[in-house]
Amino acid sequence: MTESSGREPEFAGKVAVVTGGGAGIGLAIARAFARAGARVAIAGRSKERLAHAAALIEDAGGEAVFAIPADVGKPPDCQRIIAATIERFDALDILINNAAHFALVPLMEAEPAEAARFMQINVMGPLHCSRAFAHWAIEGRHKGAIVNVSSIAGSRPAPGCGLYSASKAALESLTRSMALEWARQGVRVNAVAPGHVATQGVLEDFRTGRLDETAMMRAIPAGRIADADDIVDAVLFLAGDRARHIEGQVLTVDGGEGF
Repeated sequence: MTESSGREPEFAGKVAVVTGGGAGIGLAIARAFARAGARVAIAGRSKERLAHAAALIEDAGGEAVFAIPADVGKPPDCQRIIAATIERFDALDILINNAAHFALVPLMEAEPAEAARFMQINVMGPLHCSRAFAHWAIEGRHKGAIVNVSSIAGSRPAPGCGLYSASKAALESLTRSMALEWARQGVRVNAVAPGHVATQGVLEDFRTGRLDETAMMRAIPAGRIADADDIVDAVLFLAGDRARHIEGQVLTVDGGEGF
């Protein structure tokens, strides 16, 4: 993603924090914000991944990236992500709740601890990060934007995805509730729901035959799965001023896969 010459970058002067920013879609989102002029913090559980991601972003021309080792499944870590970002940059404008837990778990095999992990990371993590951000923004009379990364699984269950689907459905409901409660106080909340994305995991599933690539492509009207930039563009749109009058929406990015 690049900015037109002669124009100020879209997110110049803004501060964005991306959870799950050490790899995959989160890294792509963080890199895009940096290219668009934002100062960026990334949070994740692996210090090594975060350091690698920060180096990639900085090498691509972005400013120094603030890496925060944290687990969004732990409420104190969620508070710390927001507090540390504000302390580092003396500002925070955008929160991207991207960190997620995914595993194929048939419901008959779902142990309580596994079910709780889905909810802790995919639902309570975004809630606790968003509450911390909203408290700071509303009390300080700052405007802000939150984008939650959901999934088409939230509205379309699949075998083995029951816990993941339930967690993403809950996240989408939570998105609408956050928007309803915080919009009048200057905090916009929306979500993006990707279909299949060409991540390393999906490409490996194609290679091994765990996913039928030919059948999937036939089922998608656009004829392809998303690449990271398809999701990035949707996230940055919802986070930016062009989406200033959009509240509580879930933008599906799936090439028509959910039809």
